[in-house]
Amino acid sequence: MRQSLLTFTFTLIVFVMVFEANGQRRDFESLILKGRVLEGSSQEPMIGANVMIKTVTDSLLNSTVTGADGSFQISRPNIPDVKVEISFLGFQKIIHVHNINEKLDLGNLNLVEDSKLLGEVLIEGQVVVGEVKGDTTSFNANAFRTRENADAEDLVRKIPGVTIQNGEIQAKGEQVQKVLVDGREFFGNDPFLALRNLPADVIDRVEILDQQSDQSRLTGFDDGNYSRTINIVTRPDKRSGQFGRVYAGGGTDDRYAAGGNFNLFKGDKRISIIGLFNNINQQNFSSQDLVGVTGGQGGGPGGRGGGGRPGGGGNNNFLVGQDQGIITTNSVGLNYSDKIGSKMNLTASYFFNSTNNNLFRLTNRETILSETNRQFYDEALINTVRNNNHRINSRIEYDINEKNALIITPSLNFQTNKTFLDRDGINFSGLRDPLSGTRTISDAETDGYNLSNNLVYRYKFDKQGRTLSTTVFTAWNNRDQLSDLIAANRDFIRDIRDTLDQQTIGLSEGFNYRATVQFTEPVNENSLLTMSYQVGNNKTSADQQTFALVPELGMMVLDTALSNVFDNRFIIQRPSVGYSYNLKNWNVNANLDYQYAMQDNESLFPMEQTFNRTFSNFLPGMNASYRNREKGTSFRMRYRTNTQEPSVNQLQNVINNQNPLQLSVGNPDLGQAFSHSVFTNFSKINLEKSRTFFTFLFLSVTENFIGNSTFVAQSDSLVNGDVLLRPGAQISRPENLSGQFRSRLFVTYGTPIKKLKSQFNLNSSVSMNRTPGLINGQRNFNDNLDLSQGLTLTSNISKDLDFTLSSTGTYTIVNSSLQTNLSNNFYIQNSNIRFYYSPNNGKLFVSNVVQNSLYRGISAELDQSVWLWNIEAGYRFLKDNKGELKLSIFDLLNQNNAIGRVVNDVTIEDTFTRVLTRYGLISFTYIIGNFKPQQNQGNEGGRPWRGGGSRTW
Repeated sequence: MRQSLLTFTFTLIVFVMVFEANGQRRDFESLILKGRVLEGSSQEPMIGANVMIKTVTDSLLNSTVTGADGSFQISRPNIPDVKVEISFLGFQKIIHVHNINEKLDLGNLNLVEDSKLLGEVLIEGQVVVGEVKGDTTSFNANAFRTRENADAEDLVRKIPGVTIQNGEIQAKGEQVQKVLVDGREFFGNDPFLALRNLPADVIDRVEILDQQSDQSRLTGFDDGNYSRTINIVTRPDKRSGQFGRVYAGGGTDDRYAAGGNFNLFKGDKRISIIGLFNNINQQNFSSQDLVGVTGGQGGGPGGRGGGGRPGGGGNNNFLVGQDQGIITTNSVGLNYSDKIGSKMNLTASYFFNSTNNNLFRLTNRETILSETNRQFYDEALINTVRNNNHRINSRIEYDINEKNALIITPSLNFQTNKTFLDRDGINFSGLRDPLSGTRTISDAETDGYNLSNNLVYRYKFDKQGRTLSTTVFTAWNNRDQLSDLIAANRDFIRDIRDTLDQQTIGLSEGFNYRATVQFTEPVNENSLLTMSYQVGNNKTSADQQTFALVPELGMMVLDTALSNVFDNRFIIQRPSVGYSYNLKNWNVNANLDYQYAMQDNESLFPMEQTFNRTFSNFLPGMNASYRNREKGTSFRMRYRTNTQEPSVNQLQNVINNQNPLQLSVGNPDLGQAFSHSVFTNFSKINLEKSRTFFTFLFLSVTENFIGNSTFVAQSDSLVNGDVLLRPGAQISRPENLSGQFRSRLFVTYGTPIKKLKSQFNLNSSVSMNRTPGLINGQRNFNDNLDLSQGLTLTSNISKDLDFTLSSTGTYTIVNSSLQTNLSNNFYIQNSNIRFYYSPNNGKLFVSNVVQNSLYRGISAELDQSVWLWNIEAGYRFLKDNKGELKLSIFDLLNQNNAIGRVVNDVTIEDTFTRVLTRYGLISFTYIIGNFKPQQNQGNEGGRPWRGGGSRTW
């Protein structure tokens, strides 16, 4: 398979080179057309007027909106004649045919009121939604109506192709990884911090783009690494002043919420302060600020030891994501951003987050043992997690001179964590007869830190396109943990009971680096050759000592079966050659990497062993993109290969017995996984008619996938020498398995419904995932087929009336190769109604959010229809409605809960989690807003920094 892919890649390179050699270059240079739009009678600047460049046959070429002083700049193709249209609701449209020989400065353009649209009649019209600039889709904020005092999230929800649900932002079907403000980071990479702390009325445009890696932007060679990014461009007249909000409230059951944000903007200098203090589950921050222990709610250090995505050496192995429960949050943050001189951009942020999470969860798990045999596990879990986290991020972008550029991004994260866990679990046979049970109480205290830095330097030679760049990434991490475990276990078959009392001291630390040197050389005006070499080392070590109480001795004794000292070193060397070709709307690049890796594992205790392996792989890759601005279409295809090395937790041959019924152990013989992935997407955007179409297809196949091998004891069994496994209990161990793949097809279509002044979006998705696993030596494949259909209707009427209707239904078909007649298909539908109404120009207002979750096919206990109704009503007062008094009732029907199903390699798991239920809250909010006119507006475009200009070969 690799040979065929390699052949395909180089065939494409040869084809492109031949095509380039025989093709003729066409000149599509753009010119900059500018002007200023004024109101005809008062001669006041017209802010937000729509400016469109069209062909003489009315095909849209480009569009923009006027700024704070009524001025605009827009690129026009180098063609003889174009039509310039300028419009504003309630004014007569200006149409001007511009010849290429005329002046590019149109001067002052006066808009005159249209008397036919005034008076008692309803004014109808549609502001141009936005424009497409290369790989960036820019949406005009003036085209979307948001309610009074709305934030950026309310605005972004209305943008075609953007969805926000389950704590995740998706744009064009892909997860948004960054939200920038005027092209600069805002509190690191947390998307929600910008969306929930910027008011909607300071936003001029919202840009959706695929941001390339730092090295790609500096050198001009697209390496295929990009992140889906939203860039919020602020209005020029809102870039100098103070704005934000503060709020506080209290309610029933001692519920409270307070916080706010304050932003001080002075041109390029921005200072932002945020705070959040509540016990109503408002977290809104990234997983870096939550729970600092691996498997914090899943059972203590080490988790289940495999089956997930390799941790890359454990750099982030003490960080887990946000979870349900009843959570108290106290957090503050400071963000600073400035442009120093004309050559340097600086951003820095500090963030502190303290959380207290109380969780109660019921779990029902079904394990497929063989063609005819199943086993069940029921668990009641009480988990309390207290976490304090400090996070410091910085980014320095220094365009030293025309030849030299530098980007430095240091980061420091350190935290303390305390966890208490009370678990009551029992194993049942397929006939629901009890086999074994446990009651465990454990607590752990963990301290850890991550320190990393990424440095990218680029040197431009005199010859355009010839560059030399280096990238050096370094990271240190450390985790120190002390945990206690008390367990009472029972064998129901023989009615035997035993107890366990142990203490564990765990220390893990790691250091890794990657250094890359890359040279680019232009072949001609349209093509570029690149050569690079990378060396890296990922070194991790883990030391776990477990002491168990021996009743006969009356003291704690080192348990060698549960103790281990382990070192892991993974060294890679990776030369690469690539070729990039550009012509008009096409960009194609291909690369071939050769990676030689040495894995050196050493066990120092309880016995000395070494595990050395070498790996050599050819890693081809290819990217192709096509954009046609006139037709509003774009296409991208990316093929990538990569390797994934196992983490130290997956390699460490030590048993984790935090749950005596479900043990886990590492595997020092694990090798690296090798993945092929193909991603294609296609989009067609007609921003003049507000119609959007996006689709993407993702396929991934992994060889030597790191999955799980599970052994379920049928009788008393000893594992790792002297650890007892009761009947029905199980132990899992990571193994390299074949047959894993993932796939997804996603299609979304959006169109306006003019009579309703609303936007309608239709989302369809089909995904197929196969997860291999071993159960008692037998191979099993669990296949998941998800069929999903969603629709959304979002209003765009006015700031006084706003609604959103959405519903997504997903039918999941589950097949197991071991039990083909077993049916675990299920259906989940989530529906949502958001409604806001203010009858008197923003003074009085009422808002409702009604959600329904429908579950079918999960289990008799969990199949239900759950309604969550949140309602609020308030009154705005003071000057410009800056004061707001509000009454909120959460979960009016008192039905809130959390139900979930997860299908793994050999298990199907259903969970029910207790969450926050009905309460009332009275709060007061004060809006801060004080802006000053500014002569120098800084970076008008607000585009992400490109490091010395755009690509010119």
